[in-house]
Amino acid sequence: MKHILLFLTFALALISFDVNAQERELERANKKFDQYAFVDSQKIYLKVAEEGYASAELFGKLGDSFYYNADYAEAAQWYGKLVEAYADQVTPEQYFRYAQSLRAIERYDTSLEMIALYKAGTSGGDEQIYENGGGQNYVAGTYSVEKLGINKTGYSDFGAAYYGEQILFASTRDTGVFSTRIHLWNKQPFLDLYTADVQSGKVTNVQKLTGPVNTPYHESNAVLNADGTRLYFTRNNYSKEQFKTSKNNTNKLKIYVSARNDSSSEWGEAKELPINSDEFSTSHPALSPDGKTLYFASDRPGGYGESDLWSVSLEGDTILGEPSNLGPTVNTPGRDGFPYVSQLGLLYFSSDGRAGLGGLDVFVLNENKIQTLGSPINSTSDDFAFVINESDNTGYLSSNRANDPLDDDIYSFLKQPCETMLTVTIIDDVTKKVLSQAQVEIRNEQNEILNSGLTSGMGEYSFNQIPCGDVYFVRASKEGYSTEEQSIEVSEDEEEITMALIPEKIEAGFDLAVLIEPIYFDFDKSNIRPDAAVELQKIIQILKEYPGLRIDVRSHTDSRGDDDYNMALSQRRNESTIQYIIEEGGISADRISGRGYGESQLLNECSNGVACSEEQHQLNRRSQFIVLDN
Repeated sequence: MKHILLFLTFALALISFDVNAQERELERANKKFDQYAFVDSQKIYLKVAEEGYASAELFGKLGDSFYYNADYAEAAQWYGKLVEAYADQVTPEQYFRYAQSLRAIERYDTSLEMIALYKAGTSGGDEQIYENGGGQNYVAGTYSVEKLGINKTGYSDFGAAYYGEQILFASTRDTGVFSTRIHLWNKQPFLDLYTADVQSGKVTNVQKLTGPVNTPYHESNAVLNADGTRLYFTRNNYSKEQFKTSKNNTNKLKIYVSARNDSSSEWGEAKELPINSDEFSTSHPALSPDGKTLYFASDRPGGYGESDLWSVSLEGDTILGEPSNLGPTVNTPGRDGFPYVSQLGLLYFSSDGRAGLGGLDVFVLNENKIQTLGSPINSTSDDFAFVINESDNTGYLSSNRANDPLDDDIYSFLKQPCETMLTVTIIDDVTKKVLSQAQVEIRNEQNEILNSGLTSGMGEYSFNQIPCGDVYFVRASKEGYSTEEQSIEVSEDEEEITMALIPEKIEAGFDLAVLIEPIYFDFDKSNIRPDAAVELQKIIQILKEYPGLRIDVRSHTDSRGDDDYNMALSQRRNESTIQYIIEEGGISADRISGRGYGESQLLNECSNGVACSEEQHQLNRRSQFIVLDN
């Protein structure tokens, strides 16, 4: 049912027909399709298909008719036949709708293949679609979801909105005594607005909204302003008992506002907003916390997809200026609608133009970043009309997850606070050794210390029960080291970070060679190769950072060759290394000592006459840069 209010308008190309009976039936189905009588058109299309008729138009129309009534499994079947049999006639929009249908039946890999074909057939504006590996940038927190008892089996209930101490929602249930009007789109009654009481978390006592707001046509998706004096809602283009259509004979959706006077609790006659038009739909009103901005969904010109989110300035019920599109950060080539702005100013909305679990999924715009609310708020079905009271983290959403695709229900939810563990490891920036007994503290954005302690023998300290989603500052310090600080936004997953403290001086006896790649020389040569020069520049940089540092350079060979020759070779290489550091690095000669040791200090058993691998010999061919003092 919500698709009547989300799917706003679309254009379909008509084809010429032959005179045979099947094509005459197809023409009859197309006429019903163009009138949005999807249930009736489906029956004819299916009958024609069962008789063996096949065409790109037939398969595409069948896919569309099921897609727009949220039967994604059937839609995927017919789009699949279209792609398989008529690949050269598939439009980019059909690839897009096929991809969305596939997500709803959890065929995510094939869905991405169809999105790639969609992108190949379009140009510009769609580079960001399906980024982050499927849009899985989740909002922190877990939710428990429960279906409300007020839902009426066989009818559609959705779009719960806060209405003072009650909720206000749309329903196709018929509580009148006269004949029920049936909508051709889905063969369900038209929507009206209803209220229900909320006490101790229980929702009961459903009543149709009194006054002139409800009409014989659709009313839904309402929002009450802060002082309760104005009600904005969606209705078919119907006012003053006049039913109006566009130039192509389509009745569009409009946003209306009704005022309540001081002497009566009933709403007055509704008037339409000037942002409406007979030629496009305007629906799903939402208000900013200060009441100065109206958000809504529309398929008006200038959008990015089938429906977009827009905003306009508001003063009372007076529109100021022209509507502004929320842009490609929010809007997609698909259907974007059902906006809701929380008291914290977060914009929640539903979209099928982003990679989610399937159908319409709920997303939130937070600091110019789009995040999905994930499961169980989202499902492989349609999930939409999300509202939340951030003072107690309760709220409502609508979904058809438990029923026939045309039967929506309202669910309540409780958002559980997200807490996780943050483990900080502190290391020496030079030696890379872990540092025990380092002081670690975590601060919030107000610079308040939330927790502190000393690292263990493994250089670790863990902060338990850290609230997710916020930015924290971790500060680490230790005597003899610099104090370092790092900011981190904690997710619901356990976080681990490593912080390096710069020592005031380097411990005597430490070998700086562990910080660089091995120094290699050509066979029987002692000149400094370009790759060795790169590593020696790192040694030079350390010496410059620690001007009191003195080192002893020690050069070694393996056991192969004459002992005296190896001693002389290592001495020549040692002298070349020291000379490079002094001349190229500008390091004082009195800060560097050293000599060659030949094969006199082997690290393993690979002495003369012992068979060893090249890797074993390599362990002995080494250069050392031993710290003497600072």
